[in-house]
Amino acid sequence: MDKEAIKRLENNHYAANKAFQRLKDAIKSIDDQEIYAATGEVLLWVLTTDLWHKKYNMGYKRRKNNNKDGQLLFGLLHAYNCMKHNMDFIQIHSKEGGFEFPFEIPEEGFEFLPITVHWMKAGEVLEGDWPEQKTNYERYIEGKEILSTFEIALEFLTTEYKNIKQ
Repeated sequence: MDKEAIKRLENNHYAANKAFQRLKDAIKSIDDQEIYAATGEVLLWVLTTDLWHKKYNMGYKRRKNNNKDGQLLFGLLHAYNCMKHNMDFIQIHSKEGGFEFPFEIPEEGFEFLPITVHWMKAGEVLEGDWPEQKTNYERYIEGKEILSTFEIALEFLTTEYKNIKQ
C-alpha cells in the first residue's frame, strides 16, 4: 500500500478522535448547536474512514458486515446523509437526564442524573431516498446514546487501522 494512502488513514483517525473530543465538550456545554455541529463532524470523519477501508482494506466489508460493532456504521451512514441532504432536518439528538426549573424536592430526596445525548427517533423526519438506510438507523443506533455509539465505531475502525499498520 502506498505511503500517501496510509498518511490519509492516519489523518482520518487523528481528525475523528479530535472531533470526538469536541463532541464530548459540546455535550458538557449542553448547547444544541454545538452538539449538532460536533456530531456532524464526527460523522464526517468516521464515515470518511469507513470509505477509506472499503477502498484499501482487503476483507473489510466482510468483517464489518459480520461484526456487531462494525454494523453500527450502517446506522451512522443514514444519520450522516440526513444531516447533509435533508433540509427539513434540524437536529439529530435528544437530551435525557439533568433537571429543569422549577422543580420540587420530593421527600425521599433526589439525585442529579447526568445529561446524556441520544440519537433521535427516526419518524418521518429521517425519511430519505434509501429506505434500507433508515431501517439500518432504526436497527443499529436509534435511541442509543451518541457518545457510546461513536466509541464503539471508533474502536472498530481503530482495530482495522492497527491491522493495516502491521
